[in-house]
Amino acid sequence: TTTLPIDLWVPSTAVVKPQRGVQVALGYFRNFKEDIIETSVELYYKHLRNQIEYGESAVGDITIDVEDEFTYGKGYSTGAEFFIKKAKGKWSGWIGYTLAWTWRKFPEINEGKVFLARYDRRHDLSIVNMYEINKHWKVSATFVFATGQRTTLPVSFFMNEVQVHYVYGKRNWYQLPPYHRLDLGFVYTILPKKKRKINFTSDIAVSVYNAYNRQNPFFVFVDVGG
Repeated sequence: TTTLPIDLWVPSTAVVKPQRGVQVALGYFRNFKEDIIETSVELYYKHLRNQIEYGESAVGDITIDVEDEFTYGKGYSTGAEFFIKKAKGKWSGWIGYTLAWTWRKFPEINEGKVFLARYDRRHDLSIVNMYEINKHWKVSATFVFATGQRTTLPVSFFMNEVQVHYVYGKRNWYQLPPYHRLDLGFVYTILPKKKRKINFTSDIAVSVYNAYNRQNPFFVFVDVGG
């Protein structure tokens, strides 16, 4: 099977070939302070073949064989990943950051010129912190930030009798707002009062997802008002 940029799965056929990718990576890893601090830097390049997009003239008509609306090309992705982790102690956690570019090139899209893929995310940052207050209480905080995905939106429209027709801009020209959120966690550990041959502990965990109520857009749509 192969995936489409619009989050659909289609089976591979004589026409729809499976997507293929080759990735090359070069990394450097080093620990400090008796393995308390772990660090790494990695550079990568990925070459992609048999990529699938809807053609410029695709209309989404259910009477048309969907394979006839596909166009095929190639792509590549390149970037760098940075990671630092504190693995021991009352306070622990890590920071991971990725700087990346993801491109596509289709003979029948964007006049054959390269364009940014939908999944292109220039920046991707994760910060995870955990603190052990005492033998019973632990708290954690996770912050996530990512550049918004790209999509294609209309740049104008015209009316044909009562039907609206959109004129779309270049492929993936529009970028959604950045995605970010903060998650908080609290864990209370119940320890056994007496030592037994088989000791066990129980945890009570409470999590707060998206603590500051960030309204991250998942998709956008165009509405022509009267």
